[in-house]
Amino acid sequence: MMKRFMNSKITLMISMVVFGTLGLFVRNISVFSGELALLIMVYLFVTQQKIPFHEIKKEIPLLLFSGIAMGFNWILLFETYKYTSVSVTTLSYYFALVIVIIVCPILFKESMTIK
Repeated sequence: MMKRFMNSKITLMISMVVFGTLGLFVRNISVFSGELALLIMVYLFVTQQKIPFHEIKKEIPLLLFSGIAMGFNWILLFETYKYTSVSVTTLSYYFALVIVIIVCPILFKESMTIK
């Protein structure tokens, strides 16, 4: 159990380091944003990531839409690294969460609580 927990922590730390240094790599390589997103998709295909389609049949349209939106989001993120600083891009990227919190009560009539 402890070994699994430590492996999870190490995996989380590695993913945080990779995402944290992503801006430096994107800014200093001469690959277009769309190509970079495509390379990520090819990597997932080459590493033979298994998708249990029989378990997610009902959710496939939503998952496809989400995947396309996420890919578009990453392309825009990679582009902003080229036009502004890494710090401004990162702050802008994470500020989207604040915008969602502010807009959800208006669009979806959700109630805001302290929690």
